[in-house]
Amino acid sequence: MVDLAPRSLMPHTNSQPTTAGPQAPAVRRAVILAAGKGTRLQPLTANVPKCLVEVGGVPLLERALRALASQGVAEVVIVIGYGGDVIRDRIGSDFGNVAIRYVDAPDFATTNNIRSLWDARDYLDQDILLLEADVAFDAEVITALLREPGSSAAVAPYQRPLSGTVVHHNERNQVTSFTLGAEQGPTFDLATALKTVNIYLLREALLRDELLPRLCRAVEAGHVDRYYETILQQAVAEDALTTLAAVDVSASRWYEVDDHRDLDAAEFLFQDRDAQYDRIQQLHGSYWRYGFTDHSYLYNMHFPPPEMLEVFRDDLHEVVTNYPVGQNEVARLTADWTGADPDNLAIANGAAELIKILGNQFMQRMTIPTPSFNEYEAVIPAAGLNRFPLTPGTFELDVDAFAESAIQWQSDTAIVVTPNNPTALSVSREDILRLARRLEPHNCRLIVDESFIEFARAGSAGSVEDVIEQHPNLVVIKSLSKVFGIAGLRIGYLLSADRDLIDAVRAALPIWNINGLAEEFLRTVGRYRAAFAASCDLTRSAAAQLYEDLRALPGIDPIEPDANFILARLTNPLASAPEVARRLYIEHNILIKDCAAKSMPEAARYLRIASRTPEENRVLVEALAAVLQPARPAPALTPAQLTDHSLSAPTGCQQITCT
Repeated sequence: MVDLAPRSLMPHTNSQPTTAGPQAPAVRRAVILAAGKGTRLQPLTANVPKCLVEVGGVPLLERALRALASQGVAEVVIVIGYGGDVIRDRIGSDFGNVAIRYVDAPDFATTNNIRSLWDARDYLDQDILLLEADVAFDAEVITALLREPGSSAAVAPYQRPLSGTVVHHNERNQVTSFTLGAEQGPTFDLATALKTVNIYLLREALLRDELLPRLCRAVEAGHVDRYYETILQQAVAEDALTTLAAVDVSASRWYEVDDHRDLDAAEFLFQDRDAQYDRIQQLHGSYWRYGFTDHSYLYNMHFPPPEMLEVFRDDLHEVVTNYPVGQNEVARLTADWTGADPDNLAIANGAAELIKILGNQFMQRMTIPTPSFNEYEAVIPAAGLNRFPLTPGTFELDVDAFAESAIQWQSDTAIVVTPNNPTALSVSREDILRLARRLEPHNCRLIVDESFIEFARAGSAGSVEDVIEQHPNLVVIKSLSKVFGIAGLRIGYLLSADRDLIDAVRAALPIWNINGLAEEFLRTVGRYRAAFAASCDLTRSAAAQLYEDLRALPGIDPIEPDANFILARLTNPLASAPEVARRLYIEHNILIKDCAAKSMPEAARYLRIASRTPEENRVLVEALAAVLQPARPAPALTPAQLTDHSLSAPTGCQQITCT
């Protein structure tokens, strides 16, 4: 199985199992190739072979044996090499009602899995299920294969970033080609490819007439460093094998485990949905690996354009292997975009880094409207925090009352986020400037977070960046990660005419706090101003339509947004936003943000919903409608839906897995 961004692994209509006869012949034997060492899983495999590494508390080999036993397999032949004695001691001579046979692969350290299969040649005299021992899978994968009257290969639609052998098939679901990973160049078309799962059903006739003779010839010719799939590849290419069925098993969970990244993904996949949801709450990002639709985090879905990323690829080697520039130069690069004086800028690894520095060094008494971005509240001790509650229902900021509260509190800092997070409401440019003037005589610095301002109706015209020279107490913070849709690059800046503040913030930053990819982005983005403006228009349009669609739902009351997300209140007084958010994930594979942790009345009845593409927004609205109808609860996800756009195909097959 794999990780994951907009990607669907629902079964292909042209790759469903072929229609079996009245009853497909039973299969009583399985051969498992388990000789591999699993070097990439060190130190876990220092004392045990890879096949005994646990996923969800169950060793890979034991999980496979349980699945086989549940499907009526009576005998399993395990080809062992590295840690063979450990496997024998752990598994024994029987596993439940399954008899266990062992075959030693004496040359496992210097050969590949074609030799492991040859070592087990005496057991290839009847129908077998052939497995590699590093695949975690549900028993339904075997069920799907056993429906076939002939030989078959378990496959799933190819998804990025998969690697390894793929097949193509015809309209009768017969495999027409095998292409190994090493044969897939940069121009290889994977659009119609199916990824092999490394689980096969091989009938006796195929073994006798094709596989065994070819296997023996390959080993006798010294081709022991190859994969056994090369035999199938040759047979198909020579039209000697025209009846191997491609069986799409993407409706079931499976994952090939070759390294720690794979292991983490497999652990997540084989958790129950509640446990997955709890795990996600601890991640704070990298969601694309786990295959759900993220309506929680807030960023531009329509930028950067694909052609811009091509520039990154061309220069990737140099960018990764060389030091990036320091603060002065990166400030100049940022100024090329903003038009600001570079000396008025401090550039950081995301706005969050700047918020932390400001809280640690420049704030003792802070006033902030609530609810707002929690990071500001978190960087100052509670004794120095003055929360100015926004009126529920409207959540609009009364600038005069806010100024008075900050002055009475003797605040050294006041914070305004516009558009605000989570309310998605803006404070006008005129009100911001009036607030700055009101606070200046009281030595109160006004920090204005404009991270979402391009998504507001006023757009950049609502910004106060162009007048900071006239207001020495005015500071602007901006997350470029959000507005440019580059959350992984982490770029944010602080803009102020207070040079002492800028110098102090810069001094608190490491000399190389911005990585080379972020630098390359700043050098390149100026070529794409028109594309960026168009992306903001698309973002506003999608958010506006999402608001209208949410308004039409019973049980929820959204606030009209001025950003790319929407705050919505559950109208049922007994409704729980945390429970609604959990159900959306468990039943529909969609993540949204509940506001239970926000500083606001009835926080547990509010949801914050990020706008994505129009199609994704439509799916979200339909899912939310189902969750909000208690009389008609949404059905639990089917196995196919559980693996939709996510963890359902192995991340690689070109490893020496079994020999």
